[in-house]
Amino acid sequence: MAQVIIYENNGQVAVCIPTGLLDIQTVLAKDCPAGAIIVDDSTLPQGSDAQFFDAWVLNGTTVSVNFSKAQADKLAQYNADALQVANKRNLNTLAGIANAVADADWQAQLTADRASIAAATTTAQLTAIANPS
Repeated sequence: MAQVIIYENNGQVAVCIPTGLLDIQTVLAKDCPAGAIIVDDSTLPQGSDAQFFDAWVLNGTTVSVNFSKAQADKLAQYNADALQVANKRNLNTLAGIANAVADADWQAQLTADRASIAAATTTAQLTAIANPS
């Protein structure tokens, strides 16, 4: 198992992955703030939890996912992607190009997906919700 250094930086979890040019103790002393600790990378969130890095929180020596933050991040990204798709759909309409999915169906999908994000209880459920297309 590889070892990494973790610490809090401005309220976010920071992960320092040494390159191997220096031993990890030297990197800890040289490049990391007081309170940084060395852990096995296998103790960091894995799978779908790893995809929500901005929602990681450090509790002592344990890194976990703040699910409410992960949910909010997913919704924000979903809405940003929906806005881009909506702009493209609008341009298509103005140019007389038919959209592949009718507006009412597309809007219904957005509403259903947002409800699914709100109802999710795991990061796996959040990652299963495709962003708008």
